[in-house]
Amino acid sequence: MRLITGNDMKKIDQWVESEQSIPSLLLMENAGRSVVQVVQELSERKGRGNYVFLVGKGNNGGDALVAARHLYQQGAEIKLFLLFKPDEFKGIVKENWQFIEGLGIKWHYLNDDNSFYLFKLCLNNCDMVIDGILGTGLRDSLQGNIFRAIEALNVSGAPVLAIDVPSGVDADNGRIEELCVKADYTVTFAWPKRGLVLYPAKKYVGHLIIADISIPQDGLKLLEREEYYADADLARELLPERDWEGHKGTFGHTLVVAGSKGMLGAAYLACKGVLRSGAGMVTACVPESQADMFDLSFPEALTKGVAETRDKGISFDAWPEINECLQGKKAVVFGCGLGTGESIKTLLHKVLLSTNLPVVVDGDGLNVLAEDLEILQSSKATLVLTPHPREMARLLGTDVAAVQENRVETAFQAATKFNAIVVLKGAATVTAIPEGLVFINSTGCPALATAGSGDVLAGVIGGLLAQGVSPAQAAVLGVYLHGLAGDILAEEKGLRGILAGDIADTLPLAIKKLEQVRAKNI
Repeated sequence: MRLITGNDMKKIDQWVESEQSIPSLLLMENAGRSVVQVVQELSERKGRGNYVFLVGKGNNGGDALVAARHLYQQGAEIKLFLLFKPDEFKGIVKENWQFIEGLGIKWHYLNDDNSFYLFKLCLNNCDMVIDGILGTGLRDSLQGNIFRAIEALNVSGAPVLAIDVPSGVDADNGRIEELCVKADYTVTFAWPKRGLVLYPAKKYVGHLIIADISIPQDGLKLLEREEYYADADLARELLPERDWEGHKGTFGHTLVVAGSKGMLGAAYLACKGVLRSGAGMVTACVPESQADMFDLSFPEALTKGVAETRDKGISFDAWPEINECLQGKKAVVFGCGLGTGESIKTLLHKVLLSTNLPVVVDGDGLNVLAEDLEILQSSKATLVLTPHPREMARLLGTDVAAVQENRVETAFQAATKFNAIVVLKGAATVTAIPEGLVFINSTGCPALATAGSGDVLAGVIGGLLAQGVSPAQAAVLGVYLHGLAGDILAEEKGLRGILAGDIADTLPLAIKKLEQVRAKNI
């Protein structure tokens, strides 16, 4: 599903009017009618109920006025509450206001205690409230009567339908300053706005409905970057077919360089992610003193004990052994639980200089990378970097708050700067590809917030790479499947107490569920 920003929509709107000769008044009419259609579908009284409209002075308010007019003409009882004086309406919004006046629809200017008292009474006796205050027009923090109106609406318990974007939500980054409309439904036009699928906004959108208002699809060609919502329809297209005549070699072999004393579990979980994602084989390079223990704990993996430091971590002297292990592999996962230091930095440099294989860099691999980003300039490998927000902050030399303020732009900045596929983990994980693609994941929940979850994800991506999935697609699909496994576990067991090993073990069910979605659509 394609995503756009509020500024993207403005650019497309201008193109539609200037190049396609479609007047903005017609688009507003189409938008308002689509709201009416949704109201009719949701209402037991098929649009003939009692509806309260909150109306701003911008195009969002104009959409609301169109919807109010049509519902009124169909016999509904309409109560309009304006957040601005009518003389502040301009252009096509003013034209639609004149239609309202011509019909004699009653309205109230929401600006004092008496009008707010009436507003609260109406909230308690309506079928639905339609939010047409701001939409994508949020510029500053909410103040005054707008803040007061949204506050009253949210505590009323009345069903709410937001037009395009719940008022108070940033359509681009999903942030809210202090308060926003908590909608039960959001009708957005043409394409979903990026902020609607990002947190915290996603919690306030309710059920998202996409309405076609006759904007030509060619408008997307105006945009510099392609952004997508990675949902089931997209993910199922990325899932590789399973050859009935295949064997373990058919499905690829991943090398995992991971683990140290006290962190051997990270290697275990990464290897489990590799195999549970469908790869045929995995080899783990672990410190020599830890190899027997690893071998006993995970018999399905091939184990290679390599030279170690006095602290029982992998030494740079292990490079000849690791280099030998690279032979015959399809992908590499590097960094989970390795520890940091010059040995690990040297090994990462050696791997990136010596192989054309795709390399997933996670955990401590990212930490040593942040100390010497020049490594990337000489890398022969296609890189998939999987940072959480703190690791991303280290890579970019900033802080976590800056990373989280605009996760999409941060991820894409890192992807272009490092010429790597970047998976910025977190709620609504963002995968950015330097060629100009961004994917926001649709799956996942707080059940995934557990130690070792990221190690499993790194392994899943490495396992998909071994099966021949391209690096960009492996990152997007791996994130989706990892999140879906978490969703399945949450449904069965709840959000608490899920272990990373549970996530890995649920991956086959997640893949099966995605395959069933695909089968239904063939």
